[in-house]
Amino acid sequence: MTALLERPAPVVDHRGPMLALARVESVRLVRHPLVLAASVLFLGPWLFFLARGDDRYPGLRDAALELQFLVLLLFGSAVMVAANLGALRAHRHHVDEFFGVLTMSRARRTAGLLLALLPTGGLVTVLVLLRLGVSAALPGAAGRPQWAEVLTSPALVLLLGVIGIGLAGLVRSVVVAPVGVLGILVLVLIGGVAGTPARPLMAVLPLIFRTPPYALPAELVDRPSTGHLVYVVGVTAVLAVAALVRAGARGVPVSVAGGLAGALVVAGVAVQVPANTDVVRARAAAVAAPAPLHTCRTVDGSTYCAFDDFTPWIDAWAETVRAVRRPMPSAGPALFVRQRIPVDGEWLGSSSSLEELQAEAAVRRDDDRTAGMPDAVPIGTEWSDRAAAALAAAVAFRLITGASPDNGSGLVCGARGALVVWLVGQAGGHIAAGLREADKFSWGSLSLGDPVLTRIGVSVPDSDAASGLALLKRPVGEATTLVRQHWAALTDPTAGVDRFAALLGVPVAAQPPPEERTVGCAS
Repeated sequence: MTALLERPAPVVDHRGPMLALARVESVRLVRHPLVLAASVLFLGPWLFFLARGDDRYPGLRDAALELQFLVLLLFGSAVMVAANLGALRAHRHHVDEFFGVLTMSRARRTAGLLLALLPTGGLVTVLVLLRLGVSAALPGAAGRPQWAEVLTSPALVLLLGVIGIGLAGLVRSVVVAPVGVLGILVLVLIGGVAGTPARPLMAVLPLIFRTPPYALPAELVDRPSTGHLVYVVGVTAVLAVAALVRAGARGVPVSVAGGLAGALVVAGVAVQVPANTDVVRARAAAVAAPAPLHTCRTVDGSTYCAFDDFTPWIDAWAETVRAVRRPMPSAGPALFVRQRIPVDGEWLGSSSSLEELQAEAAVRRDDDRTAGMPDAVPIGTEWSDRAAAALAAAVAFRLITGASPDNGSGLVCGARGALVVWLVGQAGGHIAAGLREADKFSWGSLSLGDPVLTRIGVSVPDSDAASGLALLKRPVGEATTLVRQHWAALTDPTAGVDRFAALLGVPVAAQPPPEERTVGCAS
């Protein structure tokens, strides 16, 4: 009698083929021409401007936030299209009907495609950290990035990659992914140009918007970055589970994963919607009296006070002040330079009467006196060519007139107005570049205002500024000698621009009719 021995059926390893597929597809995705092109566009222009010396004073927290849009535009769109093409490869080559003879189910194949997105997310993380790391190493770097805003960039790439794979399971057409990319970008752009979106709307958009659109000290920022990251991760997980269910995945693990992903979405939205009232109150207090948040340093006899995140800019401010003082016959009085932030909502634009502006300026000057820094020169939280020219003009105004430029109008005319313009331009470098930029867009008067403190600045009528600009065409040494020789006459409040032109040998611009002339000048 023959005995029959039954052997247990071999256990089929379903994870091995799935992971092998993920490895192969991840390499294909990283090497995809769209992803490679995105990498070149992400690094190339940045390296060019870095080598040219642009953006030597980056604000790191806002830089991390601004990179999110660039990552979404370049890597997000590239990965969405490439992942969609990868998921449709078998269909495009008419071999998907043979998958039925394979041991790997359609759901596990979809899971492998989803896992293949992770290395590209890692690549994006490395590139974002590279840019932020190089920026942080610059001597003028201000602040520090927020970890959630850094991680949101690769999370957005994974989100769009999951959308691309999900679309492949719904519509077997290579046209859908590019159209989807276009739709997402249009949604983001509409949200960005629509002013300040309501917080509930901001909570469900893929990008968190920079409001207000200028840098703030870390303790005054009300930006729910962590909640937004949780929301993006949650939406990504929900769509990944939906793609698996569409491919046939069932069971308790799938249900649990879907429930947890949905909970992340709800939690992320709930955290983002309410405003942080403590931060809002602290910001209002800092507008009125910033001294408690200031760190002050004395350089060359002048005192500079900045918010802690922006103290690396003090040396650049001091160099600007030195450049303005250089051609003067004497150093002049010690100066106080204080960093300020504007009132919430000021950036949206509003019209105010001269009386209202003067009342606001009076409050700031009272705070300057309370802080022991009378007639301080104000400066905002941006350092650029325009900001440097605005600081130089404010310093020149203060040293020439003896008054604070924060007086509600900042107007200065005649010889003193032309002299202010020349003092700014002769400083050279990025200060002169800021003057040229302001002159390019001036109409009626040359306005040298801080890009952040939009209600504070120095303004010189174009007819007076023209003589100062004409003097800049003369050699600096020759012009400096003449300015020092005639300093008393040039700073006389009663001296007109014709006096400036006669003493320094420059032409006088045609004066506008009396009814069109600027009223309320300091001279």
